[in-house]
Amino acid sequence: MAKKRKTHKGRRTGAFLLGLVLLLFAAFGIFEAAHIAVDKISAVREGSVRFSEYEEFLKPFVVVDPAPFDDVSGAEPTDLLDAAVSALIYDSGKMNTYEVFEGEVTGLLVPQADVQAYFVRLFGTEVQMQHQSVTDSFYNVIYNSERQAYIIPITSVDPLYTPKVYDMEKTGSSVTLTVGYIIGSEWAQIERGNYTAPEPAKYMKITLREDTDGYHIGSLRSSEAVDTAEPARTTAPSPAEPVTEPAPATVPQTEPQSVTEPASGETTDEAVETTA
Repeated sequence: MAKKRKTHKGRRTGAFLLGLVLLLFAAFGIFEAAHIAVDKISAVREGSVRFSEYEEFLKPFVVVDPAPFDDVSGAEPTDLLDAAVSALIYDSGKMNTYEVFEGEVTGLLVPQADVQAYFVRLFGTEVQMQHQSVTDSFYNVIYNSERQAYIIPITSVDPLYTPKVYDMEKTGSSVTLTVGYIIGSEWAQIERGNYTAPEPAKYMKITLREDTDGYHIGSLRSSEAVDTAEPARTTAPSPAEPVTEPAPATVPQTEPQSVTEPASGETTDEAVETTA
């Protein structure tokens, strides 16, 4: 009898230990699931931060709409120079430090070394900047070889495109961005006071090559359209973001169909409700 009791007790102990092990595994699984969820949320947040960072970096480049190139060494030199000048102009604090040059062309006199610095910031040192005048581009700058400076006209220029990053793919020390070229920076109003960004006019693949100094533009290629579906923005843009009213929807008109009333005493095909 004592032996039988000992056997039952051993079974209860084994069942208890098994239940404890299963409980520990369940707790470990919940912990791992929570850890994975936190990692995914962190990745999404980090991706959003990086997208904004890339958009800010690419803004002076996209605004001049350079021609595509497979490698920055084969890009149009005037496009790269135009983008470097654009990056300097976007730095409004820097522009306030230059003197005004008056001559055939009146503008700010910018040392070529300053333009060179913004050139390296955008494109690195893989390609050398060619100092020259650019009179058929976005900013129309004049190079003064005697002063080793650029004359940048004092005019306001409305940007044609602004960048919006939709996707990124990292390969080794490079990251390839899918960038939408959005015309202007206007937001469209949709139903119930919500706002949405306008659709991109085109898409480009821009490769950034990372190094010890950060990253620089390595290539620019055309891209297919991507799915840009995003949740509607529930708050109005800031005053700096102008809003355009959407065009009224067009409702197709259809010809009214004639209806023939049934003659007196006739019944229709529809079911008739009867009472008991």
